[in-house]
Amino acid sequence: MNRTLAALCVLVLAQVQAQAQTPTAADIQEGARIWQGYFTLENDCKLCHGERGEGGFAKALAGHQLTPVEFLRVVRQGSGTTMPAFVPDKNLTDQQVVQVAAYLASLPKPSGPPPLWRTTVPPLATPRQKLYITSGCGQCHAPIFANPRRTAGGLGGDYEWFKTEVYEHTTSPDHANSRHLRMGNYSRQQVPESTLQEIWQFFAVEQGLRVPIGAEVSAGVPSAKGTTYTLTIQNTGRPGKGLTAEYVTITLPLLRGRDPEEVTTVVEETTGGGYTGIHRDPITNSNAAEFEIPSLGPGEKKTFTITLSGKGANAGIPRGTVKWEKPRLNSGGTDLIAIGVPLGQ
Repeated sequence: MNRTLAALCVLVLAQVQAQAQTPTAADIQEGARIWQGYFTLENDCKLCHGERGEGGFAKALAGHQLTPVEFLRVVRQGSGTTMPAFVPDKNLTDQQVVQVAAYLASLPKPSGPPPLWRTTVPPLATPRQKLYITSGCGQCHAPIFANPRRTAGGLGGDYEWFKTEVYEHTTSPDHANSRHLRMGNYSRQQVPESTLQEIWQFFAVEQGLRVPIGAEVSAGVPSAKGTTYTLTIQNTGRPGKGLTAEYVTITLPLLRGRDPEEVTTVVEETTGGGYTGIHRDPITNSNAAEFEIPSLGPGEKKTFTITLSGKGANAGIPRGTVKWEKPRLNSGGTDLIAIGVPLGQ
C-alpha cells in the first residue's frame, strides 16, 4: 500500500509540475530534437506513431490537443494493449515528455489515411508470428525478433527471463545500470501471460535463440609485404550461460578483375590460424579469403590478420560475413551476420 501511495504521489506531483509549465519555443525545439534523435538506434516512438507523429501502427499524435498532464499520464501509465508504461528514471524524464508533447502539438494534424505499419504481417505468417506483430512487438523488433533473440542466446534466456523483460523491463537485473532504455513495462492486463507464452513460443521455438557474434575488420595498414588488415570476432555472450557457435566460417571477398576467375588481389600471409584459402563466395560472386573456427564460446574472442598485395590491396575490405552451422536456426537455415567495416570503404 505504501509503495502504491508513493507512486501516486510522484505521479500527481509530476502532473502538477507539467500543468504549471507553459511550453516555450525552446521547449518545442528541444521536443523536436528528442523526438527525432533521442535514441541512437531506430527503436523509439516514431516506429509506432510515425516519423512526424502522423500515425501508423499507433494513433496520430501530430496536432494533438492533450494537456501536458494528460500526455504525461498516458506515457507513465501506458495505453491500450500495445503501449507500455515508461518510467522517468530509465526512459524520458517528465520534462522531456512535456517537451515532446509540445513539439507534437505544434505540428499540423495529418490528413488522409494513416501510413502502413512499419512491420506488416507477412502473407505466410504463422498464428504466433501474427500475434507477435499485432501485439506491437514487431514494430520495434522487426518481423522475427532478430536482436532480442541474440540477447537471449547470450544470456541463456528462458521463459522466466523473457517474462521479466516484458513485465519488469526497467527494473530487471540486466538493466540495473542502464540509463536510457527504449522499452517500458507492460502490465499483465495489457499482455496476459497466456498471450506472452504464445509470443515466447514464436521467439524461442519457431525462430530459436541466436549466438551473439560480432565481427569487424580494420582499415588497412601498409606493411613489408603489402597491406595488412586485422579481423576481430567475438562471442559477446555471458560465460557459463550463453550459447556456443560451432563450425564458424569467416568470408572476406577480394577485389577481382574483369575475368571472374582472375584473382588480382593476392593473400601474402595470415596470422591467427584457421585460414583455408581462397574460395568462391556465392553471395558476392567473387573470390574470397576464408577462415574457419571449430567453435567460439561465450566471452571468447579471436583475432586474425590478413596481408594482401596486388591491385586493390590497399582499397580496403568493403564487406564480409560470418556464418555458423550450429546452433541452427529453428527455421532450418544457418545463422549469419555481416562484418563491420570502417566507414568510407
